[in-house]
Amino acid sequence: MVKQVRSRRASLTLLDIAAGIVVAAGAAASASAQNAPAFNWTGFYVGGHAGYRWADADLTTLPYIFTPPSGSVTIPGRSENYNLNGGIAGVHAGYNYMVAPQWLVGVEGDWTWGHSSDALVTTLTGIDSSGDGFTLRRNSEVTLTWQASLRGRVGFVTGPWLLYGTGGVAFTRLKWSESTVLNTIGPVTVSATAWSDAKTLTGWAAGAGVEYMFASNWIGRVEYLYESFGDFTVPTGLVPAGSSARPGNLDLSAVQKIRFGISYKFGP
Repeated sequence: MVKQVRSRRASLTLLDIAAGIVVAAGAAASASAQNAPAFNWTGFYVGGHAGYRWADADLTTLPYIFTPPSGSVTIPGRSENYNLNGGIAGVHAGYNYMVAPQWLVGVEGDWTWGHSSDALVTTLTGIDSSGDGFTLRRNSEVTLTWQASLRGRVGFVTGPWLLYGTGGVAFTRLKWSESTVLNTIGPVTVSATAWSDAKTLTGWAAGAGVEYMFASNWIGRVEYLYESFGDFTVPTGLVPAGSSARPGNLDLSAVQKIRFGISYKFGP
């Protein structure tokens, strides 16, 4: 009889200990969950970025005939490439909104400064229609300066990490200049023209990036953007005094950027 009582008491003691362990474990898990950092991506943010861009501008023109006083000169068509690579820096701002535990949508605008230019110097020699020699010297330059964009964003959130895609409208400022001097012999004549133009271009942008929230209000990022602005007309060529420029076609269809940035998010 005594042995049975001791056995029951021992069983009750083991049950009490097991229950205590379960309760303690549950309390620890609850405390751990409460103390775990929360990553709230919803809210406004502003930041700065810096990086590098790769851009190619391609110029094409048709051949034409120019007639100075001594005889006609045939100027061949052109197919030229201008490399506009260089460093960039700028600012950005936007708003994110969590639409599901792991998905967000947002909108962002940015303005980026850069100054990338490339110049080509061309010298042509030949014989005009009168049998006299000529020399043509041409200096042309393309400069790409600021860029801006307004884009939507869709992202996947996992803890402090955000993976996102982005796309929207893009803007850029491009400058074109050209000077041409033609010298003919017998009799000696000199013909010269100079052109310049600056355009604000509109195109599209698309890209992707990754962000990391390393503190409750601070976010680092790496982002890639591809932008295209199509083709447009620029003034080129030799023309008689008082005449309009000959049209050249300048294509800026491929501008690529990689940017590293940091943002401050307002609110909790």
